[in-house]
Amino acid sequence: MHLKIKLVNSDVWDGDPGVDLADITLELGDTDYGRRQVDQRFEQAPAQLTRRFLRALPAVERSPDRSRFDPQHTDDDRVLSPLSSRPFPAPSAHVHTFPRMAPSRLHPFEDDDDSNRTPKHRFFRNYSFDFLKQKQLKTKIASAVEKKHIFSIVGHYPALRKALKTRHWLEKQTFRSSLLRDLSHHALLQKASNGNEYEEALVSKFLKPYLPYFIWQHRNMRDSKQDRFYAPFRSRIHYERPYDFAVKENLIRLINAAHWHQEEGFAELDYPRTYLLDTEDIITKFQEDYQLTIVSSFLYHMSKNLEHAFDEEGTLPTDVLMTAMKYLRYYMGCVQHEDIDHEEFCEPLLTPENRHEMERILAGELLFASIPGYEVLSLVAQVKKLVHEAAKVFPDMKIDGTRNMWILKPGNRCRGLGIMLFNDDRKLLEHVDSNPDIKYVAQKYIERPLLIHSTKFDIRQYFLITYTNNLLKVWMYKSCYLRFSSRQFDLDDFCESIHLTNYSIQKNYAKEVRDGAEALPGCNMWSLRRFQEHLQSLDKGFYWERKIYPDMKKNILAIVCASLDGMKLERNMFELYGADFMVTENFRTLLIEINTSPDLSSSTEVTAVICPAVLEDLVKVVIDNTKDKRAGTGQFELIHSLEIPRVAPYGYGLTVDGRSMQSKHRSRSPLPPIGTSTGGPSTAPSTGTSTPRICTTSAGTMAAPASTTSITTGTGIPGSTKFFRNTTNTSSSGSSRGSKTSLTSVILDRPRSTVK
Repeated sequence: MHLKIKLVNSDVWDGDPGVDLADITLELGDTDYGRRQVDQRFEQAPAQLTRRFLRALPAVERSPDRSRFDPQHTDDDRVLSPLSSRPFPAPSAHVHTFPRMAPSRLHPFEDDDDSNRTPKHRFFRNYSFDFLKQKQLKTKIASAVEKKHIFSIVGHYPALRKALKTRHWLEKQTFRSSLLRDLSHHALLQKASNGNEYEEALVSKFLKPYLPYFIWQHRNMRDSKQDRFYAPFRSRIHYERPYDFAVKENLIRLINAAHWHQEEGFAELDYPRTYLLDTEDIITKFQEDYQLTIVSSFLYHMSKNLEHAFDEEGTLPTDVLMTAMKYLRYYMGCVQHEDIDHEEFCEPLLTPENRHEMERILAGELLFASIPGYEVLSLVAQVKKLVHEAAKVFPDMKIDGTRNMWILKPGNRCRGLGIMLFNDDRKLLEHVDSNPDIKYVAQKYIERPLLIHSTKFDIRQYFLITYTNNLLKVWMYKSCYLRFSSRQFDLDDFCESIHLTNYSIQKNYAKEVRDGAEALPGCNMWSLRRFQEHLQSLDKGFYWERKIYPDMKKNILAIVCASLDGMKLERNMFELYGADFMVTENFRTLLIEINTSPDLSSSTEVTAVICPAVLEDLVKVVIDNTKDKRAGTGQFELIHSLEIPRVAPYGYGLTVDGRSMQSKHRSRSPLPPIGTSTGGPSTAPSTGTSTPRICTTSAGTMAAPASTTSITTGTGIPGSTKFFRNTTNTSSSGSSRGSKTSLTSVILDRPRSTVK
């Protein structure tokens, strides 16, 4: 077959002199094109055909004066297309476009199977694409999807990722990384190898339509709507607002209600006295506690030093001592409810002058005037007896100290931000009033803590709550670590580097030189083993196993049991908490606060060991132990397990069988009219419900409620039994609200510096 093509620009042909307006013959082989037009087939020809056609054409030389006569002439030397006036693009040997094809790999036109396809739908042979690696990745992803081994983690938790990947779980990245955004699938596959970041990005791209079955997220992240249709392992437990003990104000409410859930030897709560200063009633209670602490600390100090508090140069009479004893007896009676049994149980007044005198005596600035020796002995005996009885009612007397210091914390902050110390209740309340938008928490400062090398410390203890297979379990981590302050303990200095042990604060004072620096590390942390060695040096090594660790268990269980009523139970939920404890000088273990989403970064040499171990053991508890009860749980110890079956909401599927109890005569009321008595004993049957009646009073017409009250006189006379209906109108509810308002106004009008 021969194809004849007439050159469009034949007038400028300067090729073979024997060819002028001649027919150029191009041999195309024995290919059969059927009845299709040649020019149409030429337009659809592949690029190889066009290049071969151009190579067959002779060279074209343009006239130098062409541009003057031809307005369409350009200086472009590229060859023009035979079907149009557009020039062919000049081939470049250095430009490689996708797909990359070596010239040596081009097949002859007659042997090309794709020659009949258009360039748009033509198959490109990409010899740089690794099909084997693609197939291996797809096999791995299909296995993970089938076994539901897909996890999603928000945040930098390398130890948790490593623990899951060793169990052949694949990560679905929740954020759109720069690799996924900037690189194509082909580029990611080329650079992917041995689980590097490119392979992780490519795997996340494949896992986009699939849901994760292990989710580690922040506290404030909202759950997806799809989560209600499947049950992934999720690191979040939802509570109703008053029961979330990770919030300071809610923890105080649970502490106040913990006595309903305490069980001796199992769940016992020990904590410093704490008040949420949000209402006037609570502020008044705080003021009373503040003044009671002054009196109890004063008498506790006098029980040990009263004999040396008298001097010939002293000018203070013993009236202040008698006032303090009377004040303490009054509050002891209030705790024992003696104020209910006695009609005349008046509260003694503690004047500001009395407070000032007590503070000066505790500071050693004043002494009592000398009195006869027998009176001194009598006073000492009375004070010691009263303090011994009061210590049973107020056990905090032994750790309150003599400074009456209180720590003020903002309820919406963490990591030690906004915390202040006060030893004057008036200045503390002034600071609270100056910031009305913040809810503050006032907590009694522990003035007599257990010190190590004259330095204050607290204990960070991890515990885990899980709910799987209708079992709520509380796990306690056996290991913990101690956090020290940067300077030695001193109550005269209110600097945060002395009294706050948060690492976020103490890291700012790491360069300060302190006494005993060789005994404490520069990171201000100790491991549990180092603490146990210190207790052994004090000949109290058994205190950790027998006293401190069991007390921490009881505190945690008391708070968890108090929050069960507000816990929203969902399958496979879990959450890790960090509880802060302090130990007093008499080895009382007090719960300070509980933090959710605790810091698990390897910031120091101590946390670099314990935090990865906590995350590794968490995976053992949540995943391994859930699937196989014989699997180990690491250092997590099960301290409580409670079966809580999940029931359908709103009583779905429940039915009630039985017969309704009604009066035979529905038109008659089973009870006589209001305010009237029957002529004899009532014979109307007792009904579970009574029909409301409309009664007319001076205030108008209203509906009487269904509840009734039966009052029987003691005379035994027939007809002495009367039935009354409890009526409630709008005036009664208004009066009760008014009485509450009037009571509140009375409390608001009272000065804060005085006691009721």
